Amino acid sequence: MPINLLDDPWMPVRRADGRPDTIAPWQIAERTNPVVAVAAPRPDFNGALWQFLIGLLQTAFAPADDEEWFERHENPPSPETLRKTFDRYRDAFYLDGDGPRFMQDRDGLDGQKPLPITALLIDTAGSSTHFVKDLPTQGFSPAMAALALFTLQTNAPSGGVGHRTSVRGGGPLTTLVVCTPDEAHPRQPTLWDSLWLNILGASAFAGPRNRPEDIFPWLGPTRVSDKTGVTTTPQDVSPLQMFWGMPRRIRLLSEETGEGECGLSGAKTNLLVREYRTRNYGTNYPAETWHHTLSPHNRDAKQALPAHPRGSINYRHWLGLAQQADDNKTQRIPAAVVDAFYRRRLHREGLRFRLWAFGYDLENMKPRCWYEATFPLFRLETTDARQSLEAAADAMVNAAWEFLGNLRGCLKDAWFARNDPRRSGADTAFVESAFWAETEPRFYDHLTDLAADAENTQRRRSHLHEWHTDLFRYTEQAFDRWVNASLIGDQTHPRRIAEARRNLRRFNHKTSIKKLLDMPTKDQAAA
Repeated sequence: MPINLLDDPWMPVRRADGRPDTIAPWQIAERTNPVVAVAAPRPDFNGALWQFLIGLLQTAFAPADDEEWFERHENPPSPETLRKTFDRYRDAFYLDGDGPRFMQDRDGLDGQKPLPITALLIDTAGSSTHFVKDLPTQGFSPAMAALALFTLQTNAPSGGVGHRTSVRGGGPLTTLVVCTPDEAHPRQPTLWDSLWLNILGASAFAGPRNRPEDIFPWLGPTRVSDKTGVTTTPQDVSPLQMFWGMPRRIRLLSEETGEGECGLSGAKTNLLVREYRTRNYGTNYPAETWHHTLSPHNRDAKQALPAHPRGSINYRHWLGLAQQADDNKTQRIPAAVVDAFYRRRLHREGLRFRLWAFGYDLENMKPRCWYEATFPLFRLETTDARQSLEAAADAMVNAAWEFLGNLRGCLKDAWFARNDPRRSGADTAFVESAFWAETEPRFYDHLTDLAADAENTQRRRSHLHEWHTDLFRYTEQAFDRWVNASLIGDQTHPRRIAEARRNLRRFNHKTSIKKLLDMPTKDQAAA
């Protein structure tokens, strides 16, 4: 019997009592020992599961207005209600069989050379160097194959001529509002509590094209994008297709195995997917035409484009992900779901709210790393309060960049003579990584206190001055740490080290830093 992703239990989750389970999507609304987290064997699969469920809820169960949104967050539907609601689209969620297949091309792609199933994994692309050497031979269970397929289509990097990227371009940054427990209350947030925070009203996706084949592209002929093909914008299909984009033409090849085992999850299965076929020139989604509700965007005078991870995600990104920011001629705009969170001013006893950001840092087809992080969200009552907090955060981050630059430069001065050829190529990435990670707690301490009284000018100035002290102390300690760890034996040059340390102290009191942090400068003191 064909596998249906709405009917069959396939999603790995964890329940409130800590027990792992495998459920069908409609079971996320169960209230007895409720589901509290997804539990896939890979972090990118967990991100994909969240987006799958958000897309499903947004497509099939969107609230008519804010009143209905609040009602459903407070009182989730019964599992039976959700099952019946999803059933309207069940024909779009068959993973195999003779009809349309979930996220797969209608054409069987016969004649295309099969690829190993591991080529669906963005971080391995079928490489034989994967830590499980015989993973392609072992194969994936249907559940893991579905997740690998959805993850690729949702994040699709450039893959050579005609292999299209996702609706948001290759490797988009996704940001979701999530619930965390309030330390003062024992209540454990459910998965529903968090998923529903990322659902918008139905009117946000209104449009003239709303047939199932407009939402789920695999229900109709592929909109090919070769020389005679077309591009696909929200005006050509339903805006809901942003959750179900299918840039890659793929056909999974499954086989009966009797008693088998999934190479990724270890689950027992009688059906394995070891290969798939693919063809280029699938659906071409111009990223500038799609404003995905789960991604922040960078807007210039011409267009708004979805953001992408570039290195680790930390507090230097708070502005632009959790709050709006203006950088020269570019506006950094948080995702639509973040804007909706602020607008709704939701309060639930026992719940706190954070922003979860994640995605692949890609260099064309090459994945450099998967990154994820969470950030605090502050609900501010007035525009003035919001702007004041944003200005303080901007000043603190810019000052941090200055301190980091001083630290890196003075470390090079300590390590190398001016004419040492090794100086220009010295790698200080580890210094930067440690800096952002180790100064982050104090940044959020200051920001949390400022958010409690954002318009208090004296409090703002006090925290900016304390931030200067924090960074000054940190960079001195970091300088001593990295110099002592790196310079041994005949490489040690005490005079050079002492001079570099003096310069670090002097540079950290530069006028540019003092102006950023609203501190008196020499000119002001003289006046």
